[in-house]
Amino acid sequence: MIRRCSLHVLLSYLVCSLVFTYPLVFRLTTHVPGGKGDVPIYIWNLWWIKKALSEGISPLFCDYIFVPYGTSLVFHTFVFCKAVLAVPLLWLCSAWTTYNILILATFATAGWGMFLLAHCLTGDGRAAWAAGLIYAFSPYMLTRSLSHFNCLSSEWLPLYVLCLIRLVETKNQRWAWGGGLCLLLTAYCDYYYLIYLTLFTAFYLGWRSYRDWSEVLNRTFLAHFALMGAIAAVGFAPVLWGLFETTRSGYIYGGASSAKLGADLLAFVTPPPGSLLYGDIGAEAYKVFSGGNAVEATVFSGYAVLGLLVVCVLRLRGEAAVRGWLWLTLVFFLLSLGPLLHIGGDFVFALGEGRFAVPLPYALVGYVPLIKGARVAARFDIMVMLGLAVLSAYTMRYWLGRVAYPVRWTAAVAVLIALEFFRLPYQVAAVEIPDAYAEVASDHRDITVMEVPLGWRTGWGSTGRSFDERQLFQTVHGKRLIGGFVARAPEDGLQRMTALPGVGQLLALQEELPRPPSPTAARRPAIREQLRELLSHLPNFLRERLLRNNSVRRFLADAPLKQIPRSGSLRDLVQAVNLGYVFVHPPYSDYEPIRYYLEAGLPLEQFYEHDGVIGYRVVAPMDR
Repeated sequence: MIRRCSLHVLLSYLVCSLVFTYPLVFRLTTHVPGGKGDVPIYIWNLWWIKKALSEGISPLFCDYIFVPYGTSLVFHTFVFCKAVLAVPLLWLCSAWTTYNILILATFATAGWGMFLLAHCLTGDGRAAWAAGLIYAFSPYMLTRSLSHFNCLSSEWLPLYVLCLIRLVETKNQRWAWGGGLCLLLTAYCDYYYLIYLTLFTAFYLGWRSYRDWSEVLNRTFLAHFALMGAIAAVGFAPVLWGLFETTRSGYIYGGASSAKLGADLLAFVTPPPGSLLYGDIGAEAYKVFSGGNAVEATVFSGYAVLGLLVVCVLRLRGEAAVRGWLWLTLVFFLLSLGPLLHIGGDFVFALGEGRFAVPLPYALVGYVPLIKGARVAARFDIMVMLGLAVLSAYTMRYWLGRVAYPVRWTAAVAVLIALEFFRLPYQVAAVEIPDAYAEVASDHRDITVMEVPLGWRTGWGSTGRSFDERQLFQTVHGKRLIGGFVARAPEDGLQRMTALPGVGQLLALQEELPRPPSPTAARRPAIREQLRELLSHLPNFLRERLLRNNSVRRFLADAPLKQIPRSGSLRDLVQAVNLGYVFVHPPYSDYEPIRYYLEAGLPLEQFYEHDGVIGYRVVAPMDR
């Protein structure tokens, strides 16, 4: 049955993806989901992978951003496998249109993958379809699709779990090959999810061993399991080598951010803003959840799904398989809460005259190499949703077997779940690229473009001012950039960028303008105060260990990265980076000191001005 209906199921989820993301399907060539935040970077990823592969260079190092030094992309959130698959599309349409197609396809394949897993576990196609709906279109997925394409790319998770379960049950080698491939594809989508599947494997095999050790501790299974791991390790070897090399170079740092990016306990029962059914009743709460980061704070699973979970606990906890999934879901739920329990945005609580915090299992993650780089504990919610989807399928199978008209009841439950998940209209933003970049693209010289505001951003913070659209514009003009974004970079790599000739003064002028409003910035003082209070009550050895972390000290001091001495004049920057064009964007283009500094310090000729964007061409002094 499953082979006959599998294509129809996939198509049904594709239809759902069109509905849940309406009106994106009608604006594929002009708009993108969300539009702000990291979306320009994911579009840039597609462009860079195509460029690297077509020119025969390594995609793991890029000298087209962070000029003149370039930067490693080993830890960058590439979603590499999809970028590779998208290369043929990029020859036919723009990078943002390709990105939209990938978004729609990811929703559909995520639902299909969960359907296959749930059908294998329950044998009920209707219950399995509901599980796919819960997993693929949960608030976690819909919210991440607006800014974090790597987090959306979770379709390989249920497929890997399916292969692992079937490998344990059948000892058939084909499941080892399938599991290894799914693990490899997961690794090339997001290393967070590779970590999650590694933990799931350990927990699941531990549970199966507890039930019957002979299922796991036998020669056939161990040989096939080793094969599965070898397939993933060999395929991921180029990146693994880079991971170990860059780990020794300071690419994994941080500490304070993991404390604020755990899921808030109340967020699991608070609908996110923009809900079709609940409106914005949770808007105020999301200003304090996860440090004010509404995207990372979204872990709501829906009251209907929670209701199915309650029925599952009350009626089905006696079944061994259900009990195992309950425990697995609970483990990942605890991990998603982060190192400290957060309730209503607070992680330091009062009890009489005393103050206390509640440490959680995630705190141990900070001691594990590589894994400690997965700083956003709330993203463990994808594994919580995977568990809830499976448990919902078990509950649906139990319930549908006891009611008349099961198809109608399945449809009713699906509609209720969808109404809780819907965020209509789905947020899309127009792709607006100034015409001047087409002229830059026609310049065949190997030159560099500088965008103002100028800055360098990573997942841990930024130097200068963030302006991620610069890399979206790069997909059109194709020239090198002084600034840029990369998910992870060593601190010294950011510091030396400020030593470029004349750049230090430009950064100082930028700081004279107010920073754009940010909900995370608004919440930061309260988090800093609670963290200071927490540290004051910790044992000396633990407090000293935490304070050895540079990012913790910097966060507590509210200080930027230490900048090395700035030297040289702005005119020297032309030769240092082979500067060809400068673009100044509002409100910086309206700030006279910045314009004067650029025009007086560089040999510039203005050739473009529209909607506040000013474009300059760098000319030789004798041509001025």
